[in-house]
Amino acid sequence: MSRASFVLLAVVLIAVGSSIGCQQGDGAATDATVVQIGSTRTPGLFGPPAEFRALHPRLEECFGQRVLFRAQPDGRALGMQLVQGNIPYAFMSAAEYAAVEDAGQLTLIASAVNALGKTSRGAHLIVKANSHVKTIADCRGKRFAFGVHGDLLTDLLTQRALEEAGVPVKELLTELLTPPIAFEGRLYLDKKVAQTIANDITVNAGVVDEVFWESMPDTGGNIITGPSKDQFKIVGETVVVPEMVVVAGPAANESDIAKFGDYLLEKVKADDAVCRQLGVTGFAPPDKAAYEAVRKLLPE
Repeated sequence: MSRASFVLLAVVLIAVGSSIGCQQGDGAATDATVVQIGSTRTPGLFGPPAEFRALHPRLEECFGQRVLFRAQPDGRALGMQLVQGNIPYAFMSAAEYAAVEDAGQLTLIASAVNALGKTSRGAHLIVKANSHVKTIADCRGKRFAFGVHGDLLTDLLTQRALEEAGVPVKELLTELLTPPIAFEGRLYLDKKVAQTIANDITVNAGVVDEVFWESMPDTGGNIITGPSKDQFKIVGETVVVPEMVVVAGPAANESDIAKFGDYLLEKVKADDAVCRQLGVTGFAPPDKAAYEAVRKLLPE
């Protein structure tokens, strides 16, 4: 490699490292003209996480400042960064918010609105339409498909619904597969739960969140186009939990919180690109009590 090529490569690597470092940022910002926003989303190579790419320039316009996204491993870490004043804002799931040790110092700005026009969702426990399984209790000893490992609705609260119906997860049919299909002897199929139940005679029951359920057609499901509601019956429900929330920490000033809230509540719903990437249809005023209630649902 020539010296010129080596220098060019070094410059590129430094630029990439700086970009990633700015987006992830392990330390507090020293530039007062930068607004930092935390999340647990995976950062992009040259910019913000994919979910925030359309939102990024909108927020810079909203604040009139540069906006950087800082990734944290979990809700507890996000909470620490917020409370300590290292970041002023964060996008958090209900489970991530519930993991914050000192949420009393946080201000809830807006709750996400899902495709059903709601700021919360539950999940349905389903079986084949012609199954002899009538209730959750009948799932004992059966092969049961969970959604995403560790997910609040399609894993943790689904286990809770089973256990409250008298079916400890240890009494489901044990899986011998390895991750990402099975964890801890349980089957996890993400968004393929309904399709698998409909077409695999060995999977007797499973869970789908209500937004996915409502996205399915009423009839006409098949292995090529996907499942339909008439192929299943609902035998149980999980607890309902709130959608993603945008919060501010003590480092955020009131005027900026007001600007951020106005943008989320009034303008996001008309921005197709932002809504599509975030998986929302807009934002609504938050109900703090609903998020605090999630704390009681999580395992100790």
